[in-house]
Amino acid sequence: MLTSKELYDKVEKIRIQKGMPVAQLNRLAGISHATLNSWKIRGTMPKLDVLEGISLALEIPLAALLYDVEVDKLTGEEIELLFYWKKIDNEQRKSIMSTIKAMSKT
Repeated sequence: MLTSKELYDKVEKIRIQKGMPVAQLNRLAGISHATLNSWKIRGTMPKLDVLEGISLALEIPLAALLYDVEVDKLTGEEIELLFYWKKIDNEQRKSIMSTIKAMSKT
């Protein structure tokens, strides 16, 4: 997972690439300017709901934001997996992760 600074820099890079002003990102993500500014100045990691709002505003999967993943290199199957992942609860996610981890050891 990326550090707070790497994550902030990535958000800024994507925002600029999309030609999105900071005020628009704040509005679409449902966050205040102070939230974004605090993240930049203090280097604190934003809460998950803030990151979800930012990923929706930037129109990228949350995983692409949190990890060193290039959105344009995701396959259709990976995007579909992320779509369904967002619809399941935490217990289901834990179960699936356990299965994936077990399968990757073989």
